[in-house]
This record gives sequence, structure tokens and C-alpha cells, in this order.
Amino acid sequence: MVAPLLLLLIFGTIDFSGYFGSRLAVENAARAGARVAATEAYTAYPGAGTAIVSTISAQDNVGHVPTDTDCTWSGYTLNPSSYPPFTFSGAGCIGIWYFELSPSGGPWLCAQWNVGSGSWSWWDQGGVAASSQPTGCVAPGSDLVVVGLGFHYDSITPLPTIAEGALDTYGETQLLEEQ
Repeated sequence: MVAPLLLLLIFGTIDFSGYFGSRLAVENAARAGARVAATEAYTAYPGAGTAIVSTISAQDNVGHVPTDTDCTWSGYTLNPSSYPPFTFSGAGCIGIWYFELSPSGGPWLCAQWNVGSGSWSWWDQGGVAASSQPTGCVAPGSDLVVVGLGFHYDSITPLPTIAEGALDTYGETQLLEEQ
């Protein structure tokens, strides 16, 4: 009678250890990606998005974060209404967003690297899609870059999966671009 409870306790401990290990790996990968985004030379764009994704996927302990699925930012400002500031479904996602730090108004989303298509999306200060890069967007010293990773940990026991989305984890890092 005690064996099933003991096994559940042991496997539950293994599950939660694996989850927290994955969470730490995702946060470290987001931090490494943001570091590349903040220090990458401006002349390297548009290849900077690819370099960031390569850095994230090169992290040994990330698990299986898909490198072809985009996270979705909540809104067009740096202060989304929910946290984490992005959403994802399925196994996970990668998000790379640039916010223009303009003297008039708060930071606004001006660019996103689309990992699925390997291209940039641009927005003007009003949150309207732009056909080309706005002036000052993705420029050294004037932008805040946010790198986010979403990941869903698959447990080996049924206990953590009782609550939908209970084992979704994320990592998000913000850094000012350097000159």
C-alpha cells in the first residue's frame, strides 16, 4: 500500500526538479540571447536576429525550445497588461522585440524579429505596421531589446498536468543596446 505513494513522491520530485532545471535553462538562454542583441554591431542587421536565435539554440540545457515559432507580444508598448508580456502555445517559442526609447512618450514596439520567416516586422509609434524600418529603430544606444522564450515542460507524472498550462515556463530579459 505504501509503495504507490512512495513511487508517486519520488517521481513527483523528479518531475519538479526537471521543471525547475528547464526553467533555469530557459531564463539563461533568454539572457544570452539578449546579451547578443544588445552588443551586436548595427552593421550586422538584418542578420542579428539569426545570430540571437543561434545563441539561444546553442545553450546546452535549453531543452527543446522550437527555433521556428514566434512568441506574441501583448500590445505595442513596453508595459503590457499581462505577465509574462508575451503569449505562446504548444511546445514553446522565441520572441525578439525592439522598443524605441523616444523622448516623447514611453517606449514603443518598433521591430520584431520573426523566427518563423527569418525577417523583420516594423511598426510606427502608433502601433501601425510599417513597410520599412522607422528612423532610429534598431539603432545602437537608442533601443531596448527584449528577448523572450516560452517553453512547455512535459511531465512524467500526471499530477502537475492536472492544471492546464501549469508547466509552461518562460524566460524574459531586457537590455539597452550598446554603442
